Amino acid sequence: MREPVRRTLTSDAAIRVISRDGIGAASLRRIAQEADVPLSSLNHVYPSKQDLLRDAWDRSHQLVFEIVKEVVDSRPADLHSAVSTLILAFVGGEQPTSPQTSSESRAHLENAQRAQYELYLWASRVPDGGDNDATDYSPAIQSIETFLDSYECPGVNAEVLSQVVAAMIDGLFLQTMSGNSIGKNRERVERISAALISSCTD
Repeated sequence: MREPVRRTLTSDAAIRVISRDGIGAASLRRIAQEADVPLSSLNHVYPSKQDLLRDAWDRSHQLVFEIVKEVVDSRPADLHSAVSTLILAFVGGEQPTSPQTSSESRAHLENAQRAQYELYLWASRVPDGGDNDATDYSPAIQSIETFLDSYECPGVNAEVLSQVVAAMIDGLFLQTMSGNSIGKNRERVERISAALISSCTD
């Protein structure tokens, strides 16, 4: 097995372990078992648990950006639809361009989102930030801003809108984790989107 393939396999396994059992359970041995690979092969690729957590962070971030890209590629008709589609893609289970892969990919995205919360906290507690940029949320917000700004709506502050949309996605996802499925209520999401845009319009 080539190293890039092994890294993806093990980082996906790490995401599942962290999402299910917490970051404290994410030992190299436990992740090797989850990935069904020899522990020795992980020791060769990852000198330490911190190195593996860095890969898990990168992989979870990649999965989140893939969802943003799917929304961008689907090109919703207007700004309101764009905001609603973003929210529904993350918390409503409605990935816009690949509904046929919903079951497995949806579960993995949700695992990645849950794992990211733990990885953010982990990085913030490590003296050197986990030797990575895991505490930097700006790239995700920047990608959303670029997308929303492309609609060129007069008076709408795309920079502020991207921040509140990201915050709303985070908040709704946390509510979903606690059993509140508001993100799956399309009518409610439509109203939320309208309110967010209105709050960011001069």
